[in-house]
Amino acid sequence: MTEERMREERMRDDAIHFARRVLVRQALVGVAAFGAIAALAPKLLILEQDVAASVLSVGAKIALAAICATTLLTLLRLRTHRDLLRSLMIGARDIDHEELERFAELPPSLALRFVLASSTISSLTMIPGIRPEKLDDGRAVSLLILAITILCASAIPHYVLTRATTFSLFEISPAEAIGSLLETAELYQTPRRRVTYKLLLAVAAPVLLVGVGAVLIANAHLQTFIERSRRATATLIARTALDPALGAIDEATRNDVVAAAAEFGFLARVEQACEGAEPSSGREADGQIAVITPLHRGCVNIRFSADLEPSAAIWGALVALLAVLVAGALGNLFGRVLAADLVHATKQVRLLGTDSVLRGATQIARPARFAVVARLGHAIEDLAERFRVFAAAQERALEAREAAQRMRGLLFASVSHDLKSPLNAILGFADLVGQEDLTDAQRESLELISTRGRELLGLIESILDAARVEAGQLTLEPQPTSVGALIAGAIRKARELASDADGEVVVEVGDTLPLIPVDQAYATRALAVIVAHALRTGAADPSARLVRLTAIMAGEHNSEVRIDIEYGSRDVPPEELEALFSRQTTARGRGLTLGLSHARSVIELHGGSLEVDGAPDGRPLCRARLPRVPPPRRPRLSSVPALG
Repeated sequence: MTEERMREERMRDDAIHFARRVLVRQALVGVAAFGAIAALAPKLLILEQDVAASVLSVGAKIALAAICATTLLTLLRLRTHRDLLRSLMIGARDIDHEELERFAELPPSLALRFVLASSTISSLTMIPGIRPEKLDDGRAVSLLILAITILCASAIPHYVLTRATTFSLFEISPAEAIGSLLETAELYQTPRRRVTYKLLLAVAAPVLLVGVGAVLIANAHLQTFIERSRRATATLIARTALDPALGAIDEATRNDVVAAAAEFGFLARVEQACEGAEPSSGREADGQIAVITPLHRGCVNIRFSADLEPSAAIWGALVALLAVLVAGALGNLFGRVLAADLVHATKQVRLLGTDSVLRGATQIARPARFAVVARLGHAIEDLAERFRVFAAAQERALEAREAAQRMRGLLFASVSHDLKSPLNAILGFADLVGQEDLTDAQRESLELISTRGRELLGLIESILDAARVEAGQLTLEPQPTSVGALIAGAIRKARELASDADGEVVVEVGDTLPLIPVDQAYATRALAVIVAHALRTGAADPSARLVRLTAIMAGEHNSEVRIDIEYGSRDVPPEELEALFSRQTTARGRGLTLGLSHARSVIELHGGSLEVDGAPDGRPLCRARLPRVPPPRRPRLSSVPALG
């Protein structure tokens, strides 16, 4: 198996397993993202061990739900492209570029769904009953912000991996569809906008991640400091203001102290049933902190919250937002500059091979401002220089070829003309001698001389016409001609060209066929050569049938007349007959080989075409199409007759 074949098989395998690969890579990104949250949250938010355990337990369930939800959304999105994927699997070529355009939007669409679904499910941790135990409101909000930030950052590797998987399928897409897709994208300046957006995201996203992380870390440390400070304050309140051992404190005074502490967020409660309790502090299920301080008689249970005021994070958030805006502005600026450089580089690539580049005008704009694009520009310059060298050599080769063709055409024309004159004299004297009284042997010899002389004359005429076609000097003079008269003349001429083949020709021509504009001499000879070749082929095949010639209307709105020449023999396969018409050297055809190649040129110069097909029984079938209206300009030939 060749390397190219193995590469195609590998690409087909990519199409077959595309959905599975996308889902696996998405699941890996999701596991990595939630794993990063689980690893960073306890340290960045300075969570106690029991709180961290509760967060990890709830986080595992949230991660599983998020991965399942994103998998379901991805399957629904991939379902819309199942027809395209099926077409790529079987190697279909008729793929609409609009389908490919929608398929190209798959990576950003899946990345956006991943972020939205995961963030939405992660926000469920704010709901009571789902929120981890002993997690206060402040840290719950910080945890959610950290999770959303990491999920947004994970959208970048998610996009890159999905894009690599998706665009591997574009290598097996039809080139026509890819070309149309690129033209449409360039028309709407899509690549330029995308380069700008991607560079903006590449610059702003890390700054956003660092900024949010810095604010969360600062808030976590500040909140930890406040918790420690308020724990110490609660202990001091219990030991100095509520401990009876320090002085006579009546009930009224104690109530006043409790009320004063409550104004500052400390909810104190003196309990008598905790005789001998040890000093302790812990976090309640609702996130508040409880400090138990033993007294001379009983203990004091003081509950308080250590949540930060919203204003405490405002300045940090503003600084982070300012940094993101500055990074976004720089990213947008760099993106525009890079997009402009890439646009100029693209223009340079597209100018390769054009007249301006071949003349040396390859620098189309200012130098690139990015080093990587500048290196691309230098590579384009080097490639353009090689194009110029190649084009110059090719131009010299074409000029030499044209000169050789002209000289060869002149040589063939001169030699053929010099041969034609004495040959006409020989045929003329043969006709005069034929009018005399001759013996049977003499008349047979004279007929042989005339037959071979006419064959040689026909070959010389073919060489002359082929030389004119090759030099572009064969000029036709179309005149309205009856199809029946054209075919009758072709059959008479074919009898002369194939005088030693006594086959029969069956002609079917409709009475209502219109006149067609043809040069009767050249068109008659072109059809005659084909019929003569069919007769000679059938003469060498004992099982050959009659040669059949049919003329009918064809084309859109009956715009042409089609003349079918069906061979009676299978001795010449359709592929070999096509080789004769396509100017390829072959041992068959005897002296008619050059005439067959010239016949196609004559029909094409009339604005028609000559095709070789196979009849249902395997016999070759030639279809000559001649238009009812002459072409407005000289038609372009599929090839030229081969003189040698």
